[in-house]
Amino acid sequence: SSGINAEYGVKSYLSTPLDKINVFFEGVKLKLNSGVPHQEIGFYSEFSKQKLKALIADYSVKEVKKGLESVMKKIEKHFTKEQNLFTVACLTMQAEFIKQVEGYENLMKLCYPDAGLKFSFTVAQIHAIFDGKSPRQ
Repeated sequence: SSGINAEYGVKSYLSTPLDKINVFFEGVKLKLNSGVPHQEIGFYSEFSKQKLKALIADYSVKEVKKGLESVMKKIEKHFTKEQNLFTVACLTMQAEFIKQVEGYENLMKLCYPDAGLKFSFTVAQIHAIFDGKSPRQ
């Protein structure tokens, strides 16, 4: 079904806007899955609080918007003849991206509970980026 293809295509593009953060948290997940207690994650130099703080600082709302717009342009090329599929792809991408961000926020709270770390962009700002780009019926 084209819905499944659209979802797969969207998911394969989603690593782009937060590429370094994705790599960081994939590493965190691997450590957690290998049995490292969540409260010890920050003791590993490659997953230190300072390293995460620096990564987060690289991803302002402006940078995220630029990354998402770039991905949306790539997706739009695939659906030039099918506006409805492009709309579905944008909605899928928005939902997946927000799920990804919320998952990372949960990992931050779990592994760095007293660090006060959070992204400099909000879910509302992500919605606004998509609302500005996805076509309206």
